[in-house]
Amino acid sequence: MIHNIDPHEFHNEWKPRHPAKDDIVFGFDRNNVILRSDQTFFHYGDLDSSHEYVYLFSIDDTGFFLTDIPENDRAISLNINVARTYEPRWLGFACAVAWHLYSWRRVNRFCGVCGSQMINDGKERAMRCPNCGNIVYPRINPAVIVGILSKDNKILITQYAIRHGEYRHDALVAGYCEIGESIEDCIHREVKEETGLEVTNLRFYKSQPWPFSESILFGVFCDESGGNLIKIDRKELRSAVWKARDDAFDVPGNASLTAEMIQVFRDGKVSCGE
Repeated sequence: MIHNIDPHEFHNEWKPRHPAKDDIVFGFDRNNVILRSDQTFFHYGDLDSSHEYVYLFSIDDTGFFLTDIPENDRAISLNINVARTYEPRWLGFACAVAWHLYSWRRVNRFCGVCGSQMINDGKERAMRCPNCGNIVYPRINPAVIVGILSKDNKILITQYAIRHGEYRHDALVAGYCEIGESIEDCIHREVKEETGLEVTNLRFYKSQPWPFSESILFGVFCDESGGNLIKIDRKELRSAVWKARDDAFDVPGNASLTAEMIQVFRDGKVSCGE
């Protein structure tokens, strides 16, 4: 998965510092990342030191910073989804997390309480209003990825409806946790709403930070419990079918928790009733 960057070590503890020559600097334009023309990332030594540089985090001894990178013949702009498959993977992960923080900062430039311009808090990773003291932390949306298994050991594979954007590949039931709702309740609700199924025997598999939707994903396997007749919500899904382990699957890459959970099923490492 994208955040598995061994042997590199991700340091998200808040220890800001000034950038060094070889530290990496990200610039973004909404959903695009600014790279050098050879599709590598800019270093502090490549840019004008008079710009404002915002410390984000470190990986190993390399610091990562955010700034405004001007458009010129040395720079290109690519959709942030390039980070999903970027090599080396640890830099793709860094880019995705940096975009998450950039997006949070961009939508919190002004205080939601009094309208004043927000500033860096300095003491922690937060934006603070100098007028009323309002503090805003990075937004992290809890969401579930659900691998539903049938009694004859098939897995429910979905494909998202058109409104979900360009992703047209195989997926699992997924959705965001609502206010006042536990992760377990969210699973039962999302499965029922999207497929009409009832599930039981929930077992946690793994979690994953997913910066592309500002989310933390909870991967769970469960068993279908009330007959495997599917009644899909066409507003959410365009298809939902049961697939056996040796069926063909359309899952590009291995960056996502969804892809790993499908592969775990295909490898026979999870079964109904376990």
